Amino acid sequence: MLFQSIIKRRVKFAIYHNHHPNLTPTSMEIGSMILLFSCVLFLLLSSCATLDTISTNQVFRDGDTIVSDDNMFELGFFSPGKSKNRYLGIWYKKISTGTVVWVANRETPIKDKSGMLELSKQGNLQIRSGDNTVIWSSKSMVFTMSNNTVVVVQLLDTGNLVVWDRTTKDESEIWQSFDHPGNTLLPGMKHGKDLVTGIERVIIPWKSADDPSPGAYLHYLDTNGYPQPFVSQGSVIRWRLGPWNGLKFQGVHMENPNPIYSVQFVFNEEEIYFKYELKASVVQRVLMLPDDITVHLRWMDQTQEWAVHTIRAATDSCGGYGLCGPYASCNANRYPPCKCMAGFEPQVLDEWDRANWSSGCERKRALVCESGSEFKKISGVIFPDTRGSWYNHSMTLEECEKACRTKCNCTAYANSDIRNGGSGCLLWFDELMDTTENDDKQDLYIKLAASELAGTLHLYGFNLILSCYILLTLL
Repeated sequence: MLFQSIIKRRVKFAIYHNHHPNLTPTSMEIGSMILLFSCVLFLLLSSCATLDTISTNQVFRDGDTIVSDDNMFELGFFSPGKSKNRYLGIWYKKISTGTVVWVANRETPIKDKSGMLELSKQGNLQIRSGDNTVIWSSKSMVFTMSNNTVVVVQLLDTGNLVVWDRTTKDESEIWQSFDHPGNTLLPGMKHGKDLVTGIERVIIPWKSADDPSPGAYLHYLDTNGYPQPFVSQGSVIRWRLGPWNGLKFQGVHMENPNPIYSVQFVFNEEEIYFKYELKASVVQRVLMLPDDITVHLRWMDQTQEWAVHTIRAATDSCGGYGLCGPYASCNANRYPPCKCMAGFEPQVLDEWDRANWSSGCERKRALVCESGSEFKKISGVIFPDTRGSWYNHSMTLEECEKACRTKCNCTAYANSDIRNGGSGCLLWFDELMDTTENDDKQDLYIKLAASELAGTLHLYGFNLILSCYILLTLL
């Protein structure tokens, strides 16, 4: 009220002064005006500076929010869909108001609006219910504590909620929500494993639109052998995307690079992950739905709606993981979809006749290490499951072939990277599982008994001689 009355008097004075320019303000009036505007400016700057942060002495209750600096994201308590349960989450504010991208306490909702968010002096985020029970914690701590320790939590323009240690000029990150994704993959968010800290960033869809608790499916990057993305339902693998080929995961239908976004795959001794970054001024997100459908969405300003950029379901992958069994390839556009690879035949023929291909195929001629082997090149396939495979990033294709030839239990080899004519080495051992036909031109070399390929060559030679004989007869 005091500020309002002062402002009213200043406005009246300004209007009066415009009509009576010869009337000059007293020094006291000038001083009070300067003081007033200084106070207002201070309050505005203080308010703006804390819109995207929460400090250790701040009480953040249900109904309070913080907003990212660019006004794109907002943090606060919400109720999803028709539910009355309360959750702490992050959602879009600037566009698509209320579209949630992250939930903290997705397994432990609050039944009413008594929830509070606190940041301890040690840098630990906690959500408490009305009876002061801790229902969720970030379990994050500052490594070294002192009387001058300063920690804050900030909502970034990327949608990432970060706890910072700002005790020194060189602020350090204590915890971030990007390390604990929910059902949404945002630009800049890593999907994979930190080999130093052990943090594994996986995507778990909601149970339903009204329930953000973890659903039935798990999207993860398997780092056993050569890394590849999987989706599992409990202990059952639903489908996989195939290994990274230098530009993309084989099973992903996309061009990389493209003018909208780029996908990066980092694979070193400290971490293994992939992420995508936007190169154009667009808004995108990848959403994993409760029914195991993945949609890549792009916000359209013209329609004020999310447009589906790409969509993927298990049915795109020949019905899921390993439909055709070992040593067979699957083609969703063919019936029956399963076919044995060259040099192999159905293991249980009567099962194949009944459209049950799970037993897969077996070799027509067994490999005998001492008698030698050769390789059959096939193209246009998503490579077999690379769990348990061996890899080397620097070997040539010739060196890769030699390595596979000298290892009795090696069943196939290939370049791991298709860029610049091909490089790197992948070796498979034992059965080749879950090979899917597609348009990729990356070559896979399958080991066969030398007698198997010699028989093929003899047949080819016979056919060639026969064709020449027929041609000469006609002439």
